[in-house]
Amino acid sequence: MSPTPLIPKGHPPWLPGRKVTADRKAQRAAKAGLTEEQLADYHASRIYKLTFGQTVASLAVLTIAAAVVILPFIYMLLISLKGPAEVGNGRLLPDEFENFRTGRTAWIEVALPALEAVEVGELSSIPVLPQTSAKALVTTAPGRLPAGIVPSRRLGLEKTKNNPGKITLLLEAPDVTGDLARGNNVLVYLPEPDQQWSPVVGKVRPRTYPAVAGRLLENYKRLLNWEMMQWGDWSEWLGAGYPRWYFNSLFVAFCSVILGVFLDSLAAFGFAKYNFPFKRALFAVLIGTLMIPYPVTLVPTFFLFAKIGFYNTYLALIIPGIVSAFGIFLVRQYMETIPDDMLDAARVDGAGDFQVYRKVVLPAARPVLAALAVFRFIFQWNTYLYPLVLTNKDSMKTVQLGIATMEDMHGTVDYGLQMAGSALAVIPILLVYMFMQKHFIAGITMGSSKG
Repeated sequence: MSPTPLIPKGHPPWLPGRKVTADRKAQRAAKAGLTEEQLADYHASRIYKLTFGQTVASLAVLTIAAAVVILPFIYMLLISLKGPAEVGNGRLLPDEFENFRTGRTAWIEVALPALEAVEVGELSSIPVLPQTSAKALVTTAPGRLPAGIVPSRRLGLEKTKNNPGKITLLLEAPDVTGDLARGNNVLVYLPEPDQQWSPVVGKVRPRTYPAVAGRLLENYKRLLNWEMMQWGDWSEWLGAGYPRWYFNSLFVAFCSVILGVFLDSLAAFGFAKYNFPFKRALFAVLIGTLMIPYPVTLVPTFFLFAKIGFYNTYLALIIPGIVSAFGIFLVRQYMETIPDDMLDAARVDGAGDFQVYRKVVLPAARPVLAALAVFRFIFQWNTYLYPLVLTNKDSMKTVQLGIATMEDMHGTVDYGLQMAGSALAVIPILLVYMFMQKHFIAGITMGSSKG
């Protein structure tokens, strides 16, 4: 901790606005009876000392800036908890919160054969009738719909416990009067081929906190094919849809990071520690490629990969990003600060060029390589244009491309489902930054201090 700077004799409590050269600093220090370091400490204390109003204003600006960044993310999370009918209804919170508090709707579950449950689940509305009498349940026969029915909507299908041959169909029906909640049994009317309705006994499911949480996460369950995961069909689960897109993005990102960091650091090592003909010219050309927008190269890249048979393959997604002029430049600038004596000492001990690179240069350049790995992962994870051009199969989509093209057969977009996919897509970036934070900050702040 540096001592409190001394105040020069006769020095006013304000700083002049004009620049002060080194000679004038020395003259002023001698006149004030202080060393140059003490005078610099005094000026620094005057510059960085904030009044109460300035401190409050700074905190207000930082708070507003943080809110601008965080609020859209919170809004995205809230949208991801809503169903298709709730998006754009003018309410910030999902309807499930209000329904849970007021009890204006009831959940109904009915066990059906698997095929019948899927067919019934395709209906937009299913009639239900509250029944508190067991006799009414027994005597009701197939026919037309009776009076007093209320429409219900499908919430989902669940695997029935202790009965693998059936599936539980979960419905939600309005219950303003509380008739459904008061009765344990409900009649669910299923359509018959002869335009008749066949009653099936259903039960009212209690609305507990875990059950409400499960309903709020319904979009996430649909994205992750939760029902298929429960049935244990892992190969089919990973073969299509959002899980497949997620796997593709992770695989492509990790391959690009590993190969890219290796090749960028190897090229940077050559430019930093070796002399060869046209070294400066080649490095200038390399840096000049940074000024070429990468969308310009999309068309020739498409024809090249289509010609050599890499279209719709992982190679088409990995190869364009494994060498980066920015990465070579960043690592080369850092490697130039590594003393040549370390490399010479390794060569005297009998190490070859690649051993010097692997055992001396790479450990010394670990901070900048970690920063480069984070940059590469974020860029590759968020890439949208290259997968759009170089793939057209659903099984080869990355998560960003899959979210952007998420729609049903009629072209309708479920924005709650999209927001859920976007929220899950943030997780890998957060995890990478959490585990690489120490090296990432070291790589960013390298060269910012003397010593």
